[in-house]
Amino acid sequence: MFDIPQEAVTIQPVGVVVSDFKKVDRQYDYNNESMIFLREDLMEALTGIEYFSHIHVVYYQHRRQDWIEMTGNKPSLTLPFAGEPARQGLYSTRSPARPSGLGYCVVELIRIEQNRLYVRGLDAIDGSPVLDIKVYVPEFDAVPFAETPLNWFKGSKLKPTSRAFHWDTINVGLALGLKAGAKALQVLGISRGKALSAEVFGGHFFAQGIEGATGCSILRNNMVFEETLKSIGEWKLKLTSLDNEVEIRLNDNFYAEAGEVLALAEHMLFSSVIQNPK
Repeated sequence: MFDIPQEAVTIQPVGVVVSDFKKVDRQYDYNNESMIFLREDLMEALTGIEYFSHIHVVYYQHRRQDWIEMTGNKPSLTLPFAGEPARQGLYSTRSPARPSGLGYCVVELIRIEQNRLYVRGLDAIDGSPVLDIKVYVPEFDAVPFAETPLNWFKGSKLKPTSRAFHWDTINVGLALGLKAGAKALQVLGISRGKALSAEVFGGHFFAQGIEGATGCSILRNNMVFEETLKSIGEWKLKLTSLDNEVEIRLNDNFYAEAGEVLALAEHMLFSSVIQNPK
């Protein structure tokens, strides 16, 4: 086991946030401007920072207890997942009630006046101690192909891309994956999470449906996925258990909506279901 230091870490603030954001509230407008008042003895450290458009700001959540009380009066390591009957771990959220009390934000640097940094988008409440400032460099800090789970972030405005995730249209592939995964579990006589591995050949939503049904996932290193833009007739799933494996291939059909897939009999969906004892 590793020894985690138990002693408190003392950090001297480098500045303070001056903002109209004075009340703990779930809603925050990231177009708001605020100011970071830096210690005068650190002014020389700001030399050249004006050439950067954005900076990282690390601050202390001095009113963390207010956030905790607003969300349930006691610290919690899990939080409700928006729009789903489930909970997620605090470290998979952007909750302001961090166990460490640290807050962090990337902000736009508007201008500098001596030891005053005027910024846009800082979600720190007025009076928050600022612990560190670091320049934002796109080459290092922006990850072009970074991914988050589907529906993890819910913005306040409807995004055009949300049409791509509409259940009754594009998610025919997801429904096919759910049906294929459920059938494979039935043939093998196992429940979700009991399969050793899955091999999936098809579209992304098809693979996601299989993940939902079987519990196999690329993230758990027990799913191999190969995307294909070929006909649905070449889509397939091979699911393996301790003593059996089953291969399911799809019929080369097109469907009007996901609901149609869920309603159809298996022989209408699958061209073959082949079980092979190991």
